[in-house]
Amino acid sequence: MITRRELRLQREAAERAAREQSTGAGSSAAPEAAATGRRRTGMPSTGRPGYGGHGASVPVETPTSADLRGFHLLLLDDGVEVSDVLALIHNKLPDLPPRLDGHGQMRLSRHSRLSAGVALEPADAAALEVPDWARHALVLDCPRDRQPVPPPEWFADADGLHKAFPAGMPEREEERMLSLMLSIASRLHTGVRLADEPDMSTRVIVPDPDAKVDLYIYSPYWLEPNVALDFVRRHAPHAFQQALPTPDEDVLAQVSIDDPLFDPSAPVILDGYALLVPLGEISEAAGGLEIRVMEAEWVPPIIAAHSNSPQIEYHVHWMDTESRRYMPGLGRRFRRMRGEVARLTDAIGAELLVGCDGVGLDENGFLVTSRQLRE
Repeated sequence: MITRRELRLQREAAERAAREQSTGAGSSAAPEAAATGRRRTGMPSTGRPGYGGHGASVPVETPTSADLRGFHLLLLDDGVEVSDVLALIHNKLPDLPPRLDGHGQMRLSRHSRLSAGVALEPADAAALEVPDWARHALVLDCPRDRQPVPPPEWFADADGLHKAFPAGMPEREEERMLSLMLSIASRLHTGVRLADEPDMSTRVIVPDPDAKVDLYIYSPYWLEPNVALDFVRRHAPHAFQQALPTPDEDVLAQVSIDDPLFDPSAPVILDGYALLVPLGEISEAAGGLEIRVMEAEWVPPIIAAHSNSPQIEYHVHWMDTESRRYMPGLGRRFRRMRGEVARLTDAIGAELLVGCDGVGLDENGFLVTSRQLRE
């Protein structure tokens, strides 16, 4: 499968070429745009540059666009194959073979299916008002399940679904299917066009592919805190183990009363611990990383499909100071800081992944290898 880094490099190269064609290779705006790259906000879009509907003229309907308007569409660019999507779906739904049936479809559940879709000609993309990079659309056919009331004013979905569905958020089957499509779009740096609805403008959601920083590692092997800390300190020398709470005498006395067999002098057997990495050297706003280690209460299906043994979960979790990491419209400084945190997270995750002989998942729930994390 094509790696995240390769996708990002392909996308940035295409954007630079498009900017040079439209503004000239020597434009003074080029250095800033090149440094920023194509950083997507993850919010619904209807009229931003490059999102169909060029100019003031109304796009001309095509037979393809007319057929697709009533469905949610997973948009792909030239760098992504349908097989990449099927492999990612298999990560989430390992009981499904990663291939299409004789009708060019994959049945995702009893009520939902994904079809191979169609190639999008420029006229189709313009009529559907989708990004210019969209070259193929996979078609999701699923129920329309909506909450009966609008989302509360304080609610904010990381991908912008609360703005795309102001009358009521998707739930049940539709929520599960859209969540799957958006996670795939995030991993592949693409987007999702939502089905047309009465009194609603075109809605295209392009998730911010860099917003999901956390890593999860599952292994049948337990690393003692000092061993795990040695792995972490290879990239974060100032990491330390969070102090364990020590029960006071009153608590120990009460436990002894409740349990006559309790021995307060017996050694403590850990069932979990946390390692902390302060990120002040990156930025005060970066907060810290917490590596949480415990026996997994729930195991992702792709892990359970290949192992029946109990699993230890190593969760590399980023906690920025102001909890802004999932908010839309982040500034360049925050994105640059987030990139540094992500690189450190990947480096630490790769060490732990090899050290515990485990299986790694990104925050979207897709498999990652130590090689991918080290790129």
